[in-house]
This record gives sequence, structure tokens and C-alpha cells, in this order.
Amino acid sequence: MSVTPYMPMKFECARCNKIYLRQYENKIHTHYPNCPSCEQPGLLLGIAVLEDLLKHPQSFVRNFFKQTLHKLNKLHW
Repeated sequence: MSVTPYMPMKFECARCNKIYLRQYENKIHTHYPNCPSCEQPGLLLGIAVLEDLLKHPQSFVRNFFKQTLHKLNKLHW
């Protein structure tokens, strides 16, 4: 099993005009994740790219560590 992270999904909040990143979940959802600022569902823009890594480095680092810890915990069980 690989420990390399998947790229997060990029969303845009039409209400507060912000871009936010969320990790892709392999679950069937009826709506997109809510904006962290105004709690309204965002619009899917696609998978985050290198430019997003440069603009939002904290989100990428947080997603990387979260995924890595999750996968390592699954290996120990």
C-alpha cells in the first residue's frame, strides 16, 4: 500500500468568493463540502494543481500529514 497522498479537490464558495481545498473521499455524497468561513456548499473546481500548492501550502501540508497518518494507522491494524 502506497503512502503517497492524493491531490485534494478544489472548491469555490460563491457567497464569500474564497477557494478552499478538501481531501477526496471515496463515499457517495449528495452535496459538496461546506465552506469553512460561511458554511455554505461550494462549487467543485477540480483537482488541485501545483499553482494551488504554492498559493495554499498549509492546506497541502495538513492534507499530507492527515493522509499519511491515516494510512500508517491502517497498516498497523
